[in-house]
Amino acid sequence: MKIVMINTLYAPYKVGGAEVSVQLLAEELIRNGHDVTIFCLHDHSDILKDTLNGVRVFYFPLKNIYWPFSNGRKGRLIKLAWHIIDMYNPWMMSLVGKELARIKPDVVHTNNLSGFSVSVWKAAKKEKIKIVHTTRDYYLFHPNSTLFKSGNNVDVNSIGVKLLSAVKKICSRNVDCFVGISEYISKLHRSNKFGINSTHAYIYNPISCIDFKSDKKNHENVRVGFIGRLTRDKGFDDYCSLAAKYRNTKGIDFYAAGRFGNDTEGNELEILASASNIKTMGFIKVEDFMASIDVVVLPNKWNEPFGRAVAESANAGKVVYTNFTGGVAEIAKLYDNIFPIQDFNISYLMTHPTFNVNPVLDFDIKYIAGKYIELY
Repeated sequence: MKIVMINTLYAPYKVGGAEVSVQLLAEELIRNGHDVTIFCLHDHSDILKDTLNGVRVFYFPLKNIYWPFSNGRKGRLIKLAWHIIDMYNPWMMSLVGKELARIKPDVVHTNNLSGFSVSVWKAAKKEKIKIVHTTRDYYLFHPNSTLFKSGNNVDVNSIGVKLLSAVKKICSRNVDCFVGISEYISKLHRSNKFGINSTHAYIYNPISCIDFKSDKKNHENVRVGFIGRLTRDKGFDDYCSLAAKYRNTKGIDFYAAGRFGNDTEGNELEILASASNIKTMGFIKVEDFMASIDVVVLPNKWNEPFGRAVAESANAGKVVYTNFTGGVAEIAKLYDNIFPIQDFNISYLMTHPTFNVNPVLDFDIKYIAGKYIELY
């Protein structure tokens, strides 16, 4: 089968879990004998073609007014103009359409579409190609893709969201199959009339076993860690408050792996982390993080569509404390070592609890690839 997968970014560029999931799926499809081409974006002016681990990758130039993945801050009017274009970008539709007409795939599998825009669905439909779309965030509802703003989750029934999502909702009628990365996000899109002509399903993200060797023998203290974006929507401010509460408690240390934002919030949180005696580790490999901590605390505030960090930490046998929101509530049902954040208990952690973690079939890449092949 000839498959084109579209995602905003792809290796070696990586921002979040979507890039990991798309790459794992693409490479597994190749191992299953399928012909896979990735369409993604880069910050150059021409299409660059490469091959990575057997997968053909087409890096497209972004036809919009700026590249959004750099650290430079943009003014409100410029950002507004970018998002207006991104509601339905005809230039990206034209670029993608030309390549689809040349490749003639059996199916187009779209994922994160920021930058490409939903116009690529029209390009695929014009070529009479089957469209499968995986919703990995809330991009179709809101341009910030998180539905989290000013410290709160945004109501999907608000006038603002309805206006921002109107064009995308109409365009979603072109999609043949709508897939969510959790039952939660699948139901959210379906109940809000996305993909009214589509079949709907949910398929979890792949979670690989993390190969690490703990250096616990060199540490007597319980090591508590946070991993991910060091931002308020991820609950890093609440993590700082927890660390501050136990700042003078013997036998426990707090760590944080990730980057602070290049903005006022990032500066404030960096100061807060320092005041809470949190040891910041910077952006490190997940294997190194797991080797360095015993307990993971992830007080996410937004409704995580899936919760990769929660699943990876639990799969690595760590005690995990988190908020059971969004897709995380589903993950928590699959592991005995995931607990509500309000149950955080130092005395319990001092006993150094251990868990035997069994593989979860729903997170196995072979199983996941098989489910997608059925949909294709």
